[in-house]
Amino acid sequence: MNELIENLDKLHTTQMGVERIKRNLGLQTDDVVAWCKETIENADIIIGQGKNWYVYRSGMVLTVNVHSFTIITAHKINAKIHELQKSEYVCLNEFLYQAIFIPKGEKLPPRSIINEPEIFVYIKDFGTQSGDLGVVAEQNGQIIGAAWTRIIPAYGHINDETPELAISVLPEFRGYGIGTKLMKKLFDVLRNNGYKKTSLSVQKDNPAVRLYQRLGYEMSGERLDHAGHEDYLMIKKLRK
Repeated sequence: MNELIENLDKLHTTQMGVERIKRNLGLQTDDVVAWCKETIENADIIIGQGKNWYVYRSGMVLTVNVHSFTIITAHKINAKIHELQKSEYVCLNEFLYQAIFIPKGEKLPPRSIINEPEIFVYIKDFGTQSGDLGVVAEQNGQIIGAAWTRIIPAYGHINDETPELAISVLPEFRGYGIGTKLMKKLFDVLRNNGYKKTSLSVQKDNPAVRLYQRLGYEMSGERLDHAGHEDYLMIKKLRK
């Protein structure tokens, strides 16, 4: 979004905008516009959507009007979580790709990797069998994360009564607690559908292992995936 960065001198806001931004973020600065310019220059990501730019940085989002360069508001990221709708199944292709763990220093695989049978099984014909459940995280109308389950003969398969969980969040939105919110909501969905536990498979050196343990998953065993990576098999009991 170079246009926004190239027009920082046009940024402005109203007195109400100043008060709103300071209140929402607890800012102590006297020059909100200067603070917004610095935020834009150092943004994690800038997304143009409809009539606004959304500038994300350090757990907050700044909203700027595309046409007038008016700074409308700023607030902490607070993604809304809802159950996955049939019209949203198409987004699972992207989140399946994002769910692939890439160790530090390794190149990103081609997106065609999700078409490998061992991977594509996680979304193939999603919604056609029991255990196909999911939730998504939405921020400013954009789906930024998803968690879903299936009962399939895949890496984390335990038995035909235990759905295996998969989850991913777009890279620019990681580190804000969205994954935790997604999983907690999905646990509720699973309970409401009568499931007693859920499983998952995760590479041993994936930092997400600690998140899963905090959320109640326990080690159940170890396996090799089709690429030879060592994975933990983990299970969580869904207590009411």
